[in-house]
Formats: sequence, structure tokens, C-alpha cells
Amino acid sequence: MDILLSVLIVIAYVGLMYYIFGLLTKLMKQKSSDFMVQILPGWILIMVSSSGVLLLTPHYLTYQIIFKLIMFTSVGICLISLFLLIVVKRLSLSKYNALILKLKENREIK
Repeated sequence: MDILLSVLIVIAYVGLMYYIFGLLTKLMKQKSSDFMVQILPGWILIMVSSSGVLLLTPHYLTYQIIFKLIMFTSVGICLISLFLLIVVKRLSLSKYNALILKLKENREIK
């Protein structure tokens, strides 16, 4: 029963986050043309919501490992994004633009 509940929670969470991430990205495309600014709010939402799910649900369920992986991945992506926006963009705009073009190419291929 725990495994079934875990699978349902993970499927519902991933579906909901996929939908909300798409909405946030579309909304941010209207506000800014910078790719990192467009995707950062979605990753922050994933980080906060996965942390909330970990804190609010029972710890004996098997999905805890999946949500910890989601949380740590999103924390890493948010830190890298903020580093790119704050440090790299101010130091060398050409390197920042080259990195962003590579990220966009990799995102569009898949």
C-alpha cells in the first residue's frame, strides 16, 4: 500500500510541476528575454515544493529518496543559475551569452 501511495504522490507531483513550470516559463518570457531569468522561478518553485513535500508527508514512504533527489537537483540548478546571473554575467557578458546559447541548444534538441 505504501508503494502505491508513493507512486501516486510522485506522479501527481511531477505532472503538476510540469504544468506549472511551463506556465511560469511562458509568463517570464513576456517579462524578460534572458533565458536564465525565464527558467529560474520554475526551479525555485520546484525546490520549495519538493522541500515542502518532504517535510509534510510521512518519512516511511518509499518516495522520499526521489523527492530528495528532486530537491537537491533543483537546489544545484538554482545555485548555478544564480552564479551565472550574478557573477558570470557581470564579469564577462560574452561568456555568459555563449553559455546561454549552449543551454538553449541542448534544451531545444531534446
